[in-house]
Amino acid sequence: NNPHFLIMQGRITKVLNMKPHEILGMVEEAAGTRMYETKRQAAIKTIDKKQAKVDELNSVLSEEITPTLERLRGEKQSYLKWSKNSADIERIERFVIASEFMKAQDALNNNVEGSAEMEEKVKELEGQIDAYQKEMA
Repeated sequence: NNPHFLIMQGRITKVLNMKPHEILGMVEEAAGTRMYETKRQAAIKTIDKKQAKVDELNSVLSEEITPTLERLRGEKQSYLKWSKNSADIERIERFVIASEFMKAQDALNNNVEGSAEMEEKVKELEGQIDAYQKEMA
């Protein structure tokens, strides 16, 4: 942060004997770019941590949530199919009951008509029996 970078007296030989990357570090510090490099490194670390978290979440999503979601979708389809079939069965059962009722109603009507005819025949036969008994007497 110091715009005036000074090399203390007696340290010049130390600076001259420095390796290139050490000189570069000293120049960066003097220019004020070292602070930004530190912030850049911290930002890169933060980004790496966040990326690791995203990768972990994607892993959990693909390994646990997606298969469960697919299983639930399959169960939903099965339930909808069962529900439709159940409704169809109930509707068909009502038709069967109505049909059986109509058949029973027709049989009852036929029996009533048949019993009326039988009663007429019984009366007719009783009349004939009476007539034959009178002839025989």
